[in-house]
Amino acid sequence: MTYRQALADGSALLEAGRILFCDTPFLDAAVLLSFAAGISREQLFARYPDQLPVDIERKYDGLIRQRLDGLPVSYIRNTKEFFGRDYYVDSRVLVPRPDTETIIEKVLEIAGGFENPSILDLCTGSGCIAATLKLEIPNAVLTASDLSPEALEVAEKNFRRLGAEVETVESGLFDKIGGRFDIIATNPPYVRKEETRQMKADGWPEPAMALDGGGDGLDLIRRIITDSLDYLNRNSYLLIEAGPEQAETIRSLMVANGFTEVEITQDLAGRNRITSGRTSGT
Repeated sequence: MTYRQALADGSALLEAGRILFCDTPFLDAAVLLSFAAGISREQLFARYPDQLPVDIERKYDGLIRQRLDGLPVSYIRNTKEFFGRDYYVDSRVLVPRPDTETIIEKVLEIAGGFENPSILDLCTGSGCIAATLKLEIPNAVLTASDLSPEALEVAEKNFRRLGAEVETVESGLFDKIGGRFDIIATNPPYVRKEETRQMKADGWPEPAMALDGGGDGLDLIRRIITDSLDYLNRNSYLLIEAGPEQAETIRSLMVANGFTEVEITQDLAGRNRITSGRTSGT
């Protein structure tokens, strides 16, 4: 069997499997074959006519079976790229999405107004937001918190691997957070409870804790908006990632709680993604 045929067969299996997280069966198959062979995707395409070694074929078949069982490619490889860096991920955390890079870009825009910005990444999960911000803003002081000790283990692993100096706190939202910050950035659970239940019933592999935002998906976000005022300095910022359909409600909630300069930032697909606001200077 050639590399080309193996890729075609794997792609066909994934397309016929109708599995979760599989909108791109050819890409998934290509990533898994590259991973099995220990080569880049560019090298894979160059080897199309070559015979696939038996040991690599067996490993690839095993990876395709895992994918057919619903395991995301990122969990299979234990790797997901985010903002140009590779992060370790497994079933204890959400897989970082490209949409979340929007919050990084917005924080980088804001952070220039602070000499040594203190930043809290609330609900850190894999730690991709906190690590990226520390590496992009070396003079920033970063804190990352999460209610899940398992998620914090993954985050701390990423901080060590990437050489990002980030303090971690096991905390339900602000319960164990001390001090005040110039910027609080958060990608909290915001999926509606009923939708989360259905996703898990269908075999969705990511942790329910990282998805479930309550009845309308905004239970935690309401608390974050209200409570953050006790943890933000004057003229400081709160940034919240949520679903596109939730942004206008979040904007209204932030305005009602006294935030100014409240705005919605769209992701690369043009969807409402980040709602941000500034605390009063008085």
